[in-house]
Amino acid sequence: MNEGSVKILEPQTAGEVVGETPSFAARARSWVKAVFFFIYLYCGYVQLRDYCLALLGRSRAVVLYYHRLGKADVLTRAPEQFSEDLNYLKQHYDCISLRELCQRLQSKQAFRRRAVVITFDDGYRDNYLLAAPMLKKAGITATFFVSTGYMGTERDFLHDLRDEKEVSEKPLRFPKLTWDDLREMEREGFEIGSHTVNHTNMGKTDKVSIEREIVGSLAMLNCELNERPRAFSFPWGKPDDISDYALEIVRQAGYYTAVSAYGGSNTRGANLFNIHRVDVGNGELSRLAMRARVAGFDPDFYRLKLKNRNI
Repeated sequence: MNEGSVKILEPQTAGEVVGETPSFAARARSWVKAVFFFIYLYCGYVQLRDYCLALLGRSRAVVLYYHRLGKADVLTRAPEQFSEDLNYLKQHYDCISLRELCQRLQSKQAFRRRAVVITFDDGYRDNYLLAAPMLKKAGITATFFVSTGYMGTERDFLHDLRDEKEVSEKPLRFPKLTWDDLREMEREGFEIGSHTVNHTNMGKTDKVSIEREIVGSLAMLNCELNERPRAFSFPWGKPDDISDYALEIVRQAGYYTAVSAYGGSNTRGANLFNIHRVDVGNGELSRLAMRARVAGFDPDFYRLKLKNRNI
């Protein structure tokens, strides 16, 4: 990666100017949140709930998703944060692969231990340079969902494009994985899944494009990396981004599972083509906030569930 061609922007939260000391109100809010997360995690509720679920054979399996590692922002977890995440997860959860989770679901076996699965979306090269070595060192596997049309190119994802007014010199760039990177990652035991060809929203495009994106990405993966069972991740991943037609094409194409991105956990009886995932890749999430989210404190998901009982 040519660092000289990359414009690095400081993370900036709403209502704050980079470089300014947070206001007293902002510090107070942060402190109150930390206290709340601590109480949620250690008041005994989580422990009692998980104990009861284990007795019922319905322990929670939480599928986590990240995007990038590097300078912290809403899509980027700092490497030191990721290292802390891995240490915590390894100590408190059964770290399994997405394939193993789906095999357990398919066989309808009881879930006696709470588990986590780690996934990454999009296909940034830091996944190979930073995430994969850290995961290997921790002895944890992961699934990397890639948009095949970006691999080995200098294309930018639309969600990474910034207003030129925000950039004084050169645009912010995030190098993508190469096919050689992906081959080595598979050799190291990591799973490579599909995130469409062009990171296309499967709830907001036509049927021809849906088929091309889903079938084409699988064909490209199997051609470049050899044929094997693969998983599919919906870009954006919210309910409105996942159409019934797209789900049917995913099944017909031969993927063994499909994952969303709007929160929630999974357990015995879960739908293989509606695996819930939790976003913990936001570099602005504190240590306690991340742990509380994994443990089930996810108000956005429950608000969504009240509106849509089918999720």
